[in-house]
Amino acid sequence: MMTPQDVLQTGTQRTIAPRTHPYSPKIDGTRTPRDERRRAQHNEVERRRRDKINNWIVQLSKIIPDCNTDNSKTGASKGGILSKACDYIRELRQTNQRMQETFKEAERLQMDNELLRQQIEELKNENAVLRAQLQQHNLEMVGESNRQ
Repeated sequence: MMTPQDVLQTGTQRTIAPRTHPYSPKIDGTRTPRDERRRAQHNEVERRRRDKINNWIVQLSKIIPDCNTDNSKTGASKGGILSKACDYIRELRQTNQRMQETFKEAERLQMDNELLRQQIEELKNENAVLRAQLQQHNLEMVGESNRQ
């Protein structure tokens, strides 16, 4: 990593591009009404922007679990609220992932159950055919006389 001395190299002079228009520092008393209007308008736009951001942060604090429980008298910090919101979103994503995996497993088990039901049905049909053949040849099934 380079040191600041390596970057700036004290032996060389930095060149600064010349101004294209003369610099005139404004003193507070020399502002024009137009400048004042532009400044006031900018301040109003900036205030509305901050208010929107603050309102969304308050909304987040209301919907994030446990976000209001550790508030001090002045309320939770904006950074704390945003941090908890990020943690909560990560937790929701993990929960969603687990639920998707569980759902896929449930679908797989449902298909397995359906296949097993079909096999049971096929075995019942085969069993009925074999019983009919036994009866046709006048043979008794082992354990059949005890069950009746």
